[in-house]
Amino acid sequence: MRLITEPYLTQVSNWPKNGRHILAQYDDHSIVVYQAYRPAIGDFTATYGYFSDEFSFDRMSWIKPNFIWMMYRSG
Repeated sequence: MRLITEPYLTQVSNWPKNGRHILAQYDDHSIVVYQAYRPAIGDFTATYGYFSDEFSFDRMSWIKPNFIWMMYRSG
């Protein structure tokens, strides 16, 4: 999946002004959800443009979708 990115200040102007939100992108095969990282990981990645050894691509967080969403996605 090719992720669509924008600078933070461009994105934040389009976000709702209050409430709780999930930032994600999806296509027919996957869903990618933004996750905040520890400052050590986030600062390094923002500075150098890649993940440090503290980040693991093998670790995955699971988000449980609701029933109606699963019905919609399964047709």
